[in-house]
Amino acid sequence: MPSVESAGTALFLKRWLRRPLAMGAVMPSGRLLAAAMAKTTKAVLEGRRGHVVELGAGTGEVTKALLAAGIAPERLVLVERDPEFAAFLRRHFAGPRIVEGDAARLPRLLADHGIAPLAAVVSSLPLLSLPAEVVNGIVGGVFEALPRGAALVQFTYGPKPPVPYAQESQSHCEKCSSSHQATL
Repeated sequence: MPSVESAGTALFLKRWLRRPLAMGAVMPSGRLLAAAMAKTTKAVLEGRRGHVVELGAGTGEVTKALLAAGIAPERLVLVERDPEFAAFLRRHFAGPRIVEGDAARLPRLLADHGIAPLAAVVSSLPLLSLPAEVVNGIVGGVFEALPRGAALVQFTYGPKPPVPYAQESQSHCEKCSSSHQATL
């Protein structure tokens, strides 16, 4: 029987071969990136109660790191729109709640599943490669769902921040401007 890692990589590659433009990368997030995201998330959670929502959980690489960093499974909510990835997550992660749906509808998804309050949103969605209206829907939904003081931990490949200026200037996000973005 293949390991979770090899099964996840095989599923990721299968999905990429089927629809390459729908995937943000050709491989799942690596362990070092996932660990850096988890460390950052754990640090911003200090003293905050509420759920940690992971957008685009895929094969669970970041999920594993969040759990290894000490984030309680019952606090973790995995949002995944791809039915095959969602099924994979259900098979391999018993503790976190798995919500199958589109991150662009985040406030509605959370309300429909009774998920509140939020402490953080963690995302490695490929925002720079998505159409602007999709990015605006995702980012706007994240800012709508996050209470004041909660965190957005977003990884992206690119020279510029993935959060559109119009979104960050209209949100209550206190540390979103490019001068405040952390480098993992």
